[in-house]
Amino acid sequence: MANKYQQALDFTLSILRRLRLRTYLVHPGDPLTGIDDELRKLLGSEFDYADAYNIAAHRSHPRTIYKSFDQFMCHYIHFYLPGTKSETAVVIGPYLTEKPTQEFGLELLEELGLPATIYPQLIEYYTVLPVFHDPAPIFALVSTLGEKLWGDTAFDVIDVYHEHQIDLSTDVSAVAPIEQEDILLQMQQVEERYILENELMETVSKGLTSQAEVVMYSLSRQSYRQRTHDPLRNMKNYCVISNTILRKAAQQGGVHPFHLDRTSGQFARAIEGAPTLEKCGTLVREMIRTYCNLVRTHAEDQYSSIIQKTLTYIDANLSGDLSLPTLADRMQVSPSYLSALFRRETGKTLTDRISEVRMATALKLLKDTRLQVQTIAQMCGFTDSNYFGRQFKRYYGITPLQSRK
Repeated sequence: MANKYQQALDFTLSILRRLRLRTYLVHPGDPLTGIDDELRKLLGSEFDYADAYNIAAHRSHPRTIYKSFDQFMCHYIHFYLPGTKSETAVVIGPYLTEKPTQEFGLELLEELGLPATIYPQLIEYYTVLPVFHDPAPIFALVSTLGEKLWGDTAFDVIDVYHEHQIDLSTDVSAVAPIEQEDILLQMQQVEERYILENELMETVSKGLTSQAEVVMYSLSRQSYRQRTHDPLRNMKNYCVISNTILRKAAQQGGVHPFHLDRTSGQFARAIEGAPTLEKCGTLVREMIRTYCNLVRTHAEDQYSSIIQKTLTYIDANLSGDLSLPTLADRMQVSPSYLSALFRRETGKTLTDRISEVRMATALKLLKDTRLQVQTIAQMCGFTDSNYFGRQFKRYYGITPLQSRK
């Protein structure tokens, strides 16, 4: 393929992978069973994958993008690259446009004449597939690549939805039965994992970092089912599960949903962007420390509703007006009442609390970013960077720049 196309192709495929879409470069003779992550093989079907997905060279046309959809609700996109003597195809997918319901899974098994005992395997398959309720941006990206490959709109788009439906009912006998001993072992492993997960949630809900790390280590030794053939994807799935468990634990510990949503979202993005297994392991440890710290610093269940809302409002509006009249107006109480209630419940004045949060945030930004001091001052509610510097030194005993050394 011409070098002028390679850069556009690499860029497009890298974006698709960031969206958790699998991409394949398929050459003649390459095995295609991995395209559906061996779902049909799992269900006991042997068939020609190339014919099933219209990928066979004799059934495909150049300068054409194919969009396909099978009876498992899985969507794919494929096309042939120009200038490739070996007829190399690009295959993207599978992905879903909606999450399959329990009813769909059971009805599908019934339609295909497969036993209901396969249902858990079918659901696990769907769990790791990306869902795009509106796939238009994906196809817009692929179409843009098509313009680079073939020139403007000089290519065709063909839908092959619902074609080549494969009847699996004749292959039911090929599905491996689940041995009774395996079921009992799986039950025991699941029970042990749930016990450890409950222990983890309890320790995190109390902000006990060291104990939580010990429990997480034991939990990591449990054999979570490998849902894909990609070790990195499996590790990312484990991280996603951990993020969910830790978020719920911190919520039980009294952390406001505002903080949880922001933190879990940051970790979700970091997980998907993790390039190695080692980075995923680091993220798990970082999640434990972060969620435990949230419980220790932001647990609000011991406060009244008004004070909980006040604390959250302060955290969310550090650069804004946090004067007593403004806070009282937001909480719809009188300034004197809010001031007295805040001091009675927290043991601090509102001014002390605001200064504490602003200084802690400033210190973190100074250590974790290369933002200018003036920018950090503004983010923390100081319009005068010189005044910010004096307040910072009074609070920490060093200047903002010294804190970066």
